[in-house]
Amino acid sequence: MEAANENNDIKKLRQLKWKTHLSKQLEEFSEVISDDEVFEKYFGKIFVEKLASKSREITKTVLKISVVYVVLMLSLFAFHNAPQSELEIFGYGFKNIGAYKELLLFLAVSISPITAVMLAYQKYINALINECIKKLSPDEKVRKFYSHTFFDGYFDWVSSQKASPSTRWHGFSVFMLALLGITLIFLIVTLVAGSFFIQISVIYDVATKPATSSYINIFVLAYAIASILFSWLLSIIQFPMPEIDLSNYSRLAEIEKEDPDKYQKLMKKFAAEDSKKEALSLIASSAIIYMSLFTAIAVYWFSSTIDDLGLFLGKGMPGAFLVLFFANEIMGFVRKRILSRFFRNHPDSDPNRLQAFGRVQKLLLLNKVLVPSILSVGYAFYALSSAS
Repeated sequence: MEAANENNDIKKLRQLKWKTHLSKQLEEFSEVISDDEVFEKYFGKIFVEKLASKSREITKTVLKISVVYVVLMLSLFAFHNAPQSELEIFGYGFKNIGAYKELLLFLAVSISPITAVMLAYQKYINALINECIKKLSPDEKVRKFYSHTFFDGYFDWVSSQKASPSTRWHGFSVFMLALLGITLIFLIVTLVAGSFFIQISVIYDVATKPATSSYINIFVLAYAIASILFSWLLSIIQFPMPEIDLSNYSRLAEIEKEDPDKYQKLMKKFAAEDSKKEALSLIASSAIIYMSLFTAIAVYWFSSTIDDLGLFLGKGMPGAFLVLFFANEIMGFVRKRILSRFFRNHPDSDPNRLQAFGRVQKLLLLNKVLVPSILSVGYAFYALSSAS
C-alpha cells in the first residue's frame, strides 16, 4: 500500500509528465464506461468482440500489403545496377522492370503511410479493448488469462522471473531469457536499419538513373520522401509527449518543509525514472543520428557504394550496433563526470546553483548530440573509404 501511495505521489508531483495522445483518449473513454448502465447498454462483451474482430482484420490486411511492399522494394533492389531487367518468380517471367522503376517506387512508398495509419488505429482499438476488459474482469489475475479470448498473445506463455518465496530462477534460465531479449532487440534493430538503408538506396538509384521524364522522376522522389517521412513522424508522435506541470515546484517545496524524508525518497524515485527515460532517449537519438549521417556521407562522398546495395548494407549494419554501444558507454561516462562535478562545485547553499544547472543541461544536450555524431562520422569515413 505504501509503495502504491509513493507511485501516486510521483505521478502527481512530476513536473515533466509524459503522456501519449492515446492515453488522453483512454482517460475520456474510461470516464464514459465508468457508468455501469452506459457500459452495459452501449459497450459490454459484444462491443469488445467486434473490436477484436476488427483488430484481427487489420492485422491480416497489414500482413498482406507488407508482403506486397517487400516484393516491390526487393524488385527494385534486384535490378539495382543489374545488367538485365528480367525477373522470374515461380515460372512467371517479368521483363523490362527497370523501365518502370518510378512506378514501382510510387506504389511501394504509397504502402508505408497506409500501413502506419492502420497500425496506429489498431493500437487505439486494442487500447479500447483493454479498458473494456478491465471493466469486464476487475481481478488482474483473472484478466491476464481472460484477455486471450480477444487478443493473440504469442509470447505470453513465457513465464516472468517472479518466483515464489521458496524458489528462484536458476542462472541458466535467467541467461536464456536475457539472450532471448537481446536477440529480439538485435532483430528489431536489423529490420529498422535494414529497411531504412534499402529505402535510401532505392530512392538514390531512381534519382540518379531515371527511367522516365525529369518531371515524373522529381514528383515520385518528392512523394517517396514525403511518404516515408510521414510514416516515421506518425510512429514518433505515438510515443509519450512531454507536458509541463508548473505547480510542481510549490508542492515539492511544501513536502520538503513538512516531511524531508519523504522529499528525499521522491527525489531518488524521480532520478531513477529519469535515468531510465534518458537511456531510451540516448538509444533512439543515437540511432537516428547514425543512420542520417552515414547515409549523407555515403551519398555525398562515396556515392559508388550506394550503387552496390549489398556493400552499402554490409558496411552500414555493423556500424549501427558499434555506434550505439560505444556512444551509450561514452555518453554515460561523460554524463556522470559532468553531474559529479556539478554537485561537487555547487552545493545546495550555492546561490548560483540554478544558473549553473542550466549550463549543465546544455552540456548534457551537447554530449547527447556530439558523441554519436563523432562516432558516426568516424565510422562512416573509415568503413566507406575502405570499401571504395
